[in-house]
Amino acid sequence: MWSRLWHWLKPWFIPAPPAERRPIADSQAGRYVRSFLFLRFVIGLIGVLLPLALVSLDALAFDGHPGSRIPRGSISAYYYSGFREVFTVTIGTIAFFLFAYKITEKNLDNLLSILAGFAGMVIPILPTGIPTDIHPAPKLNPIQHALGKDLTQTIHYTASAVFIGLLGGVCVLFAFREADRPWHGNKIRARYWAAFHLLCAAAIVGAGLWILVTTLLDWIDRPYYSVLIGEWVSVTAFGASWFAKGAEIKYVFFGRDEPDPTAPGPSSS
Repeated sequence: MWSRLWHWLKPWFIPAPPAERRPIADSQAGRYVRSFLFLRFVIGLIGVLLPLALVSLDALAFDGHPGSRIPRGSISAYYYSGFREVFTVTIGTIAFFLFAYKITEKNLDNLLSILAGFAGMVIPILPTGIPTDIHPAPKLNPIQHALGKDLTQTIHYTASAVFIGLLGGVCVLFAFREADRPWHGNKIRARYWAAFHLLCAAAIVGAGLWILVTTLLDWIDRPYYSVLIGEWVSVTAFGASWFAKGAEIKYVFFGRDEPDPTAPGPSSS
C-alpha cells in the first residue's frame, strides 16, 4: 500500500520540466495555451496593481474612512475599508487561479500553487483583526464571532505567511525552468530571466523577514505601516514574476509562432 501511495505522490515533488515549443498559435491547442498564458499575465498584472489600487483609491474615494490613518497598516486591513470588496474579490480571484490553473498536472510547481491557492482563499474569508483606529469598531462577522477574533486573526496570519512563502517557491521554480528552457525567440538571455525570477523570490523572502522582524521585535522604531510595506513588496514581486512569465507578447497577443528551437539563437551564457 505504501509503495502505491508513494508512486502516486512522487510526481508531486518533482519540478515541472522546461516548456517545450509552443503549439502553432492559430491551432486549437495554441489558442488554449495562449489563453492560459494570458490569464497568467493578467494575474501577475493584478498582483502588481492591487496594493497601489487599494492604497491610492481608498485615500481618494474615502479619505481613509472608516478609520483615519492613511495608508492603513496592512493590505489585509483594507478588509475594513471602503474597498473591502476590491480586496476580497481580488485576493479570491488570484487564489482560485493558483489553485486551478494547472490542476491536471502532477509536479512540484502545481503542488506549491495549489497549496498557495488554498491559503489565499483563507485570507479574505478569515480576516485580520479590526484596526484600533476605527471608532466605533465594526461588529465581528459571523466567522469571527464563531471562532473568536484572536483565533481568526491567527489563522489569517498563518495563511498569509504560507501564501507568501509558497509564492516565493513558485518564483524559484520559474527561475529553474527559464534557465533550462530552449531558445524561443526571446532577445533576453535565459540566464537573465532566471535571475529576474530569483530576484523576485528574494524580494518575497526579504519582505517576509521584514514583516516578521518588525512585528515581533517591539524595540525597533518602525512605522505603523511596516506590515503594509512588506506585503506590498511581496505581492508586487509575485505579480512581476507571473507577469513576466506570461508576457510572451508576440505569441499571446499577435498570434506569431515561436521560431524553431533548433535554430541558432542568443547564447544563454
